[in-house]
Amino acid sequence: MDESYDEVKELKSSFFEYFKSLYNNYNEYLDSLTPDKIVCVFNIIVGGLSLSSFFTILSIMLSDNIINKIKFLERFPRILEILRIRNYINKKIAKFYLFLHFMIILLTILSNMYMLFL
Repeated sequence: MDESYDEVKELKSSFFEYFKSLYNNYNEYLDSLTPDKIVCVFNIIVGGLSLSSFFTILSIMLSDNIINKIKFLERFPRILEILRIRNYINKKIAKFYLFLHFMIILLTILSNMYMLFL
């Protein structure tokens, strides 16, 4: 038990060291860039976040249509109930993702306006 605890503790410290070095390397990379290149990196990262959020919302909305079109689920009502419960939960999560998506877009616009005047 003690050996396992030591291994987990060592793994945890190496995990944090890895992310700390990754963060330091990223900061060094950003320090070497000009302001216009920093804006480009920022826009690439935010664009990736925005695209990920969009695809999540799209997949949740399309899953409802797919469930309604599948005919074999009428023979298996228990599976259909489970899928509908899952779909209900996903719709609630989709509202959160939609809010997050709009916040990302708004923050991107405001940040770009701020960086424009720097």
